Amino acid sequence: MKQKRRRYHVVVLREDGRAVHNRVLEWFQVKRHLTWIGGVAGFLLLGTLASFFLASWQGILLRKNIELASREHRLQEAFVRLSREVDEAKDRLARTEHEIERMREMAREQNLPVPTPQALGGPAPSASAPPAAGDLRGMAAEVKGLSSASQQVLEETERLASTLEPHLRSLARTPSVWPAKGFIISPFGARQDPFDGEPAFHEGVDIAAPFGSPVCATAEGLVVFTGYRRGYGTVVEINHGGGLTTRYAHLSRVFVQPGQNVKRWQKIGAVGSSGRSTGPHVHYEVRKDNRALNPKRFLQY
Repeated sequence: MKQKRRRYHVVVLREDGRAVHNRVLEWFQVKRHLTWIGGVAGFLLLGTLASFFLASWQGILLRKNIELASREHRLQEAFVRLSREVDEAKDRLARTEHEIERMREMAREQNLPVPTPQALGGPAPSASAPPAAGDLRGMAAEVKGLSSASQQVLEETERLASTLEPHLRSLARTPSVWPAKGFIISPFGARQDPFDGEPAFHEGVDIAAPFGSPVCATAEGLVVFTGYRRGYGTVVEINHGGGLTTRYAHLSRVFVQPGQNVKRWQKIGAVGSSGRSTGPHVHYEVRKDNRALNPKRFLQY
């Protein structure tokens, strides 16, 4: 025989004894309410725990994100610093190449043989994105070595330039080339005057060349006179400093003017036969403190 299910009742009475609001609640009704309340409380508890877990995880992720952002910022700063050091090293190398090229140009003006230097520069790291930390450390070591080497090369080049430049400047202002392509028809010194046959002292050399051939400056200097002089015809005079001057006479044309700075090999006139002349040639003089020197000593190239 099936046992009859027990039922429990809960009696709620008012203190004043009034029965109108007295209720009798069966246990299953109480149990149902308790179950509902427990479910709500459990849901709230789980929600609270889940919120706490999510908040904790979000905090961890936020801290990691901040650390990563800080690390990325440090890497970016390090990369920018390395790029700046590379730019500075490239600038020093460019200055070195400029100094070397300047010395080479001055040496070329003196017809001095100089070797062609190899390029000193190199590729720079791309600034589009910073490399990884490991690559950055290796790059930092390379950049440090490049910076040190470029500084050393620049200092050595500047020391060499400071030593060579005065000598090259002196050479640049010393006549050393032929003013025209030709051959000497009348040397420096005592000779017979070609017009009257009387003894005379020739203060320069006469270089025969075709009429209109270019006449070039034999050294760097300042043009101090252009024009006509008795006996010399059309003349150009150049002051090379230190009391040294050169004179180019019997020209047919002049391409410079007083106050103009000229370089060695620069075209200053054309061969002619102006003045007291027997034919196309250039009369060339070299003077030191207005005293005539034998130009043949200076006709090296």
